[in-house]
Amino acid sequence: MRLFEEILIVVHIIWLFSFLIKFDVKIKLITNISAFIVLIIHLGFEGYRWQMGLSYILFILLSVLTMKVLIQTNRKKVKSMVGNVKNKRKVRKFLYILFIIIYSISSFVLVTVMPVFQLPKPTGPFEVGMNSRHLKDESRQSSAQKVRELMIQIWYPTDVEKDVKETHYEPFPYEEWSGTMEFIFSTPRVLFEYLKYGQTNSIKDVAVTNKHEKFPVLLFSHGYGSTRMQNFSQMEEMASHGYIVVSIDHTDDAAYTKFPDGREIMNQKNAYSYSFNIADEKDVKTRSTDMSYVIDQLTIINDKDPVDLFTGKLDMNKIGIFGHSYGGSTAAQALLDDRRISAGINIDGPLHEPVASSGFNQPFMFILDENYLYIPDEEIQYTNITTEEFQKYHDKITELADYHYKEGIRGDTFMLTFIAGDHYSFTDFPYLSPLLSWNIDIDHFHEVMNKYILAFFDQYVKGEAPDPLLRKEIIEDQFYYFEANIKND
Repeated sequence: MRLFEEILIVVHIIWLFSFLIKFDVKIKLITNISAFIVLIIHLGFEGYRWQMGLSYILFILLSVLTMKVLIQTNRKKVKSMVGNVKNKRKVRKFLYILFIIIYSISSFVLVTVMPVFQLPKPTGPFEVGMNSRHLKDESRQSSAQKVRELMIQIWYPTDVEKDVKETHYEPFPYEEWSGTMEFIFSTPRVLFEYLKYGQTNSIKDVAVTNKHEKFPVLLFSHGYGSTRMQNFSQMEEMASHGYIVVSIDHTDDAAYTKFPDGREIMNQKNAYSYSFNIADEKDVKTRSTDMSYVIDQLTIINDKDPVDLFTGKLDMNKIGIFGHSYGGSTAAQALLDDRRISAGINIDGPLHEPVASSGFNQPFMFILDENYLYIPDEEIQYTNITTEEFQKYHDKITELADYHYKEGIRGDTFMLTFIAGDHYSFTDFPYLSPLLSWNIDIDHFHEVMNKYILAFFDQYVKGEAPDPLLRKEIIEDQFYYFEANIKND
């Protein structure tokens, strides 16, 4: 809840009590003026949002009622039925109290349950810059495009001059998130427009820091029906520790993609139309090809960037990949398809063919929820499979994760399993509402996850000495446990 939202709600509650307790009309007028001032400050500095709609309406109604009382102050009304007057007063008093309770609860609940949130500050030594690019792969087509077009977001290390009085951080990417919410929940995008008041920790198009000649590259692949912005805080965290991080919108598979010319492409499938067949490799191969194409384009940009931002700044000999859910499947497939990628991480995603059968040679980390993609019966009814079919699928992907951790993947493998949280705890989506993270500390969850991701990439992509964190098994009761399978010491 933002400061002036809270003040406005409290002033309205006091204003309502002024009618209930029959304060002097001057107090009502002073409260009216105070509410008006707070409202103007709130709208001017914080901006409107629909969760405050009841307060906006109430301001108008109470203003009218206050003016009416002010006009009628010197008028006297004669009532002949005293008993009826008392009864009416009791009813009116009860209604006032009921309305105060309803307004207080609903207003505080709305702005608390759907807050304007700020992402956690990155912990690395660098500030974070951000740049977006529109790529066109003319060798391929998409369902709604003559050529396959991709939007990528790039986060990178930067510096802020000491004499700069104020740093302008980018607002939260509400269009991508609201489009994703519309796809998943079939809710109007306007309900999430308030997210634009959130602030990131990224500075748009600022120069890459010169403290190092060049930086290793990390690629990120989003989950099915999601967005390249889904793990925004994680991208900032990696960049603050000296990586250039590139997140790709897999057009058609992403929930919503908006191009620089204003065109929008929504995922035309059902949110539950995900394929539960590990032999179905078409979509994951398309995504893997996206990743290889992006590496090709980054190589060109590194040779000579048209906007001269990344020329010579990307270390294309040090590339890692990670992804969430189906993006984790994509990371594994890309490691098999493209030997330019040194190491990868699968964040709570299944392994599809051909990876499921063949494995690969690079180091790999599994970061999983203990229930590992389990779907309860009440959700299975919305999918295209039966409960029995899902159980077979779930048993198979669990067996594959265990097999490839132990021997199927020939590089060093690691398994970080979270007992707390769920599938979406690995993303920034829990920041939307405390109801999505009521049973965990989401900041601590991300802190642990990012600590292991950095340790893994620092060793296997940057080439730094092994972090002791990756060499010991850890069990933290009711939160997570970690296992390491070092095969190439």
